[in-house]
Amino acid sequence: MATNKQTPVEEKIQERLQELCAPFGLVPEMTIATDDGVLIIEMKTGQDEIFISPSPDPLLAMQHLLRLIVRRDFPTDTTSLSLNVGGFHQQQRERLMQVARDAAGQAKATGTAVYLPPMSSFERRLIHLALVNETGVMSESTGVGPSRRVVVKPA
Repeated sequence: MATNKQTPVEEKIQERLQELCAPFGLVPEMTIATDDGVLIIEMKTGQDEIFISPSPDPLLAMQHLLRLIVRRDFPTDTTSLSLNVGGFHQQQRERLMQVARDAAGQAKATGTAVYLPPMSSFERRLIHLALVNETGVMSESTGVGPSRRVVVKPA
């Protein structure tokens, strides 16, 4: 997955993460790998909880900043990126898989649609993927902007 020679994008990301963490006295350790066209940055700081607990907002904000930096400095680069700190993404996937299973069970049991809370496009995608092979239910996104949510319906 990862190579010893970093691309200019990877070098820029590593530099920027070090700069963003420095004011907090953090020296991040990073591994950068590409998986299915997505640049995955795994970062450890020794104080990962400040990025994900009680809310992942600091992690998501830092990820957003990195995306903006990459777009500005490499306008022709189409690489997507994902910043993961403290195993947050794995925990989020597991939580959303459970949400999808629970919603599917409820839709099947009651015969009515289950409206999930508004979610990011990434979270909605994970819900849809979790339900692709689930018999007896279908899912669709509804709403606009920050109010966009997944609806799980009996098939």
